[in-house]
Amino acid sequence: MTKDQQKAMSNRIKKRREAFGFTQEGFSEEIGLSISSYSKIENAFQKPALDTLIKIAQRLEVTLDYLVFGGEEELGELIDVDKIKAILKNADKNKLAYAVGIFSKIAKLME
Repeated sequence: MTKDQQKAMSNRIKKRREAFGFTQEGFSEEIGLSISSYSKIENAFQKPALDTLIKIAQRLEVTLDYLVFGGEEELGELIDVDKIKAILKNADKNKLAYAVGIFSKIAKLME
């Protein structure tokens, strides 16, 4: 993995984490990683171990392909109403725009 590819992966991780409304600290706790280690991954100073990358992908509801290569995002299971409310509760303009994009993808899948 080149440094540019690692930075791109780190940016995808950060974007998804923020879309879910997690802080770095909160997300690192979710996946059982120290904040220091997670911060290094998200800032492209350290490559994640495979098991860590799997935990990140599962928690952010994307495929490994998306995180590593930037392929198509997969929505996995539909988000339940409580989860939607939690995500949108304190969402800023960018998070709301991202949510609209997700809902659009879901609508297309359901057609």
